[in-house]
Amino acid sequence: MALQSRALQSCFDEVADSAPMALERCLNHVVEVLQDAEVKSVVPTEKTELGNAWRELLKHQAAWCRRYPDELRAIFSAAGLETHEKAAAPPRDTFEAGLELTLLDDAALEEEIASSRLVQHLLPMVERPVSELDALVSTAMGLPSVRPELNPVRPEVFAQSLRSLIERTQLNAPTRSLWMKYMAEPLGQELQQLYGRLVVQLKDANVQAAEYRLAQSAGPATGRQFSDSLLRDFLADGAREQASQALPPSYYVEVERELVRLKAESQVVRDIAPAPAIPESYRELPPVDRPLRMVGVQSTLNSQVWGDYANSHERSLVRTQLRKDATRVAQVLGLELVRKVVNQIAQDPRLLAPVREAIVALEPSLLRLAMVDPRFFSEEQHPGRRLMERTAQRSFKYNDEFDPEFAAFFDGMSRCFNELNQGTIEDAKPFEAALASLEASWSAQDTLEADPRMQALRAMQFAEKRQAEADRISWELGTRSDLEAVPAVVRDFLFGPWALVLAHARLVNGGKQIDPQGYLAVVSDLLWSVKPEVTLREPAHLFERLPPLLGTLRAGLASLGHETDAHEPFFEELMTLHRPVLKLRRAKSRRDARESGIAPLPADEPMPAAVVIAEAQNEEEEPPIDSQPWMSARELNALGFQETMPTDMAALWAEEEAASASAPLQEPQKAAEPVAQAAEPVDPQAIVANLREGDWIDLYSKRRWRRAQLIWASTRGTLFMFVSHGGEPHSMTKRICERLIRERYLRPVRMHGVVAQALHTLDREDVVNPAS
Repeated sequence: MALQSRALQSCFDEVADSAPMALERCLNHVVEVLQDAEVKSVVPTEKTELGNAWRELLKHQAAWCRRYPDELRAIFSAAGLETHEKAAAPPRDTFEAGLELTLLDDAALEEEIASSRLVQHLLPMVERPVSELDALVSTAMGLPSVRPELNPVRPEVFAQSLRSLIERTQLNAPTRSLWMKYMAEPLGQELQQLYGRLVVQLKDANVQAAEYRLAQSAGPATGRQFSDSLLRDFLADGAREQASQALPPSYYVEVERELVRLKAESQVVRDIAPAPAIPESYRELPPVDRPLRMVGVQSTLNSQVWGDYANSHERSLVRTQLRKDATRVAQVLGLELVRKVVNQIAQDPRLLAPVREAIVALEPSLLRLAMVDPRFFSEEQHPGRRLMERTAQRSFKYNDEFDPEFAAFFDGMSRCFNELNQGTIEDAKPFEAALASLEASWSAQDTLEADPRMQALRAMQFAEKRQAEADRISWELGTRSDLEAVPAVVRDFLFGPWALVLAHARLVNGGKQIDPQGYLAVVSDLLWSVKPEVTLREPAHLFERLPPLLGTLRAGLASLGHETDAHEPFFEELMTLHRPVLKLRRAKSRRDARESGIAPLPADEPMPAAVVIAEAQNEEEEPPIDSQPWMSARELNALGFQETMPTDMAALWAEEEAASASAPLQEPQKAAEPVAQAAEPVDPQAIVANLREGDWIDLYSKRRWRRAQLIWASTRGTLFMFVSHGGEPHSMTKRICERLIRERYLRPVRMHGVVAQALHTLDREDVVNPAS
């Protein structure tokens, strides 16, 4: 197929047409970052340099956006000649490659390195779309196999055109370096979208993807030319015969050339480039709504944490030196697999950015491990793989990278990883020791949190057991023969609150007595006292039994932790039921008063103190609810219900029955509201049904987002208890849980394996080599 095929030319037109707006967005991002850095800077010279940089950039922005499409078209026009020349040219030897770099003057070499840095930061960001695009473009260019280095729209082309624009400004090197440094992130995002459009465009034109092949002339796994199927077979513990083969001489020529280039760059790159500053506006966002910070194998990390290995150049030196030391194909494939898995995990959105950066920083140690155990990723229980997985899983306890609690976790992890990077890796024992050390520190922390966690768990389990016992007792009470003609209000009290009192007493007593505290015996007196056809014949008997009856009822309710006025309506109804007998006593008192000459009591005088109902409780009691365990306000507060419901259990059930589409249960502060436009459709019932003990969630509670873990669910699946950092409980009913999910105040965190997902992605998709 001719190079200037219609499909390929259409791609060139798409690139050129979209270039002005894409570049404008990139430059606007750089200006904003520089302005933010200027505001935060406290060094006068640095502040001036940053201010001049963004002002100069604004001056050139319009002209660059006009010229950028022409720069790209010129590169595309020259692509045909370069393709045929490069495809036919033999690889240069190591001496020639090193001599070319050596003969460059310092200024030219520094510019070359600046452009190289931009490319190194771009490649991990566009790795997935550019791999598919390489295969399609190679076919459109008439090449028999994939040749990524000949792709006219590869990331290097955009870096080269930007460098050409910037060089024409004639400004000093530090200013140009500032521009280039902050250009990678926005340019990477633009290229991701562009490459996605180009892939669709070529497929619509019926262009078939070329195949990746093992480049025998350059040895296996050099550059981006290698067999995807070979690496997949190797990952699946196959390709034994090929993996055991020795490496051809041409492989070492290619690797030596790369090593010479990296060492030549090291003569200029003496200082580690600082990692991009994190804008204050990013910190102020709710943790669950912060955009994903891009991290990859070419990212510059925090040098204060990771030392020399914060620089991607240093990590590349380690990898290239190990490739030179390799003697078998298996070792090269192992090194390649480490690079890919690290890059995949670095893009896992479930992990906080510092955790993903830590995995990238660990790459030198993982590469050294791959030299002695190339297939260690194939073993799920291998210490090297387990260290990565356990660290990632442990990090799920945290959802805010700026939280002091996360900082303590990160300090221990980074210290452990740095020790591995500085040590000698001859087998898996250093990884096993590192994991054991981390597990010990995590276990100590868990022990500190275990007491409040277990207390809350035991309290919830006690409440569930008490409710089950109360349901059984309620059924037994319902079979009593003396229930006939008992008013409904008394039945409701008996089957509801009083059944709970009986159950509570029995559980606290440990089953040693059938009727501890005499709460069951008082039932007979209560039922007898509300039958006027009996009590009117025996008023003296009622007057005698009523005070201890009321005292026992009050004591039993108090044992549950009821508020003092929670059952006042019931006691008022009980007084009404006793009134006919009390009137007899009042009439007798007036008759005795007349006979003795003492003035009679007024009609509205309070009853004698002996029968006055003391302060009870002010809550209209509903019929017993057997789907939920009853809890007192004190228990609800201790178990973390206070964030999601009013004050007591009856109000909670009433809240549950309210329409699900009503106003949110709690209004977050404006700055912490979830980002509505980012929300995806959810099925609250399905999410709740799939909750399992050990699952993590993000929960908005007490005006902040917390990472919490499900530690208990009731046997009927109607109550859930989560625990956040420090053992703080957060409990809720099923309906409230569903409502919080619907309102986006509760968000599940996916829990599947981090390393397993990375390996699955590599196995499922075309595997492309990250930038070296």
